[in-house]
Amino acid sequence: MKKLVVMLISLILLGCEATPVQNAAQVKTKSKLNANIQLPLDVTAAFYVDKSTPERKINFYGKLEEATELVMKDFFTSSEQLTSSSNFDYLIQLGAVSDWDYVWGGYESDLELVIKNRSGDTVFKRQVQSSASGTGGVYDFNAVYNAFVKSVKELLIEFVNSQERNLVATAAESATPITIKAFFDDMSPAGSGTGFYIDKNGTLVTAAHVVSECILVEVKHKGQTYAANIAKSSELLDLAVLTTDYQNPQSISIRDELEVTLGKPLFATGFPLSNLLSDYPSLTVGNVTSQGGLKGARGSFQFSAPVQPGNSGGAVVDYSGQLLGVVSGSLNQRMMLNSAGTTSQNVNFAIGTSLLAKFLTKGGFSFSASEPAPNFEEASKLAVEYTNQVLCYK
Repeated sequence: MKKLVVMLISLILLGCEATPVQNAAQVKTKSKLNANIQLPLDVTAAFYVDKSTPERKINFYGKLEEATELVMKDFFTSSEQLTSSSNFDYLIQLGAVSDWDYVWGGYESDLELVIKNRSGDTVFKRQVQSSASGTGGVYDFNAVYNAFVKSVKELLIEFVNSQERNLVATAAESATPITIKAFFDDMSPAGSGTGFYIDKNGTLVTAAHVVSECILVEVKHKGQTYAANIAKSSELLDLAVLTTDYQNPQSISIRDELEVTLGKPLFATGFPLSNLLSDYPSLTVGNVTSQGGLKGARGSFQFSAPVQPGNSGGAVVDYSGQLLGVVSGSLNQRMMLNSAGTTSQNVNFAIGTSLLAKFLTKGGFSFSASEPAPNFEEASKLAVEYTNQVLCYK
């Protein structure tokens, strides 16, 4: 009997799973598009979904992203999720927080949609309730997705109808687009890492995972912040090249055939735990502890200089100031505890200079070697000059 009750409760909680909408055009809405408007409009649009979650709320931002993408391709000739390289006539910003409806079952979402033109002016703003109540169980997220499709379509119909006379004309204006950051009222970095200059023209290297999925990247150097572009990135190698307008006086020395010998003394500079520590670069020392990377991966090596979140992408340098590699990560302590029953100390990995040199050469980026620094103190002084913090906005 007890098992039967448990099964019945489980079935009630699961409910009947909804079928996800495949075609936004088939979704019926109360609002109707004006008869003389033909879709898709000759307008380019990008969209951004807020991923922040207020306390005791639920954020189905992944479902909202999917729903928005489905609807927008019917409305605009060109539409995409906002990235650092997006070029658009209109930016559509969305956010939704959800709660469980204990009376009818299903989720109720407070949805806000804001549309700005390329000059950053708000041309449309609405807040509505997107309801999936009574349509499914606790784990029926398709019902939430379907509700988002319907709500976003309703709001875009209202926007297009209200802007019918000047929508395309406004988009065609030659207004100079502002920076992506200026489209947001209160935007703060979602993460940070470290980079280092490879020339004196503002070109720097960092780890690819530091700038992955960023809609905006900035570089902070000696208290000054500069906009950065992702010029080249490889998730396979975990390397990325950024360019800025900053003319830096000092760059790192790169010798592509430099040998990484076991036990070689080294140091790493970077910006670990930037939300807790100072915004001045820190330095830790250690040695090469293995000439192979994780599971013996070639082109990488293991080192013992302590690193923390925020060090990724930083330079690993020998005591004469020559680059040995780029910080890529550390062993996950929780994973080690679960799999081996113990934790590891200072087991860190770097991508070797030989792989970096090939990556830069293939991308057409120049680098050079300089004379070795006379001692550790001089090498560390130079490191402060070419090391910078990389800020990622999502």
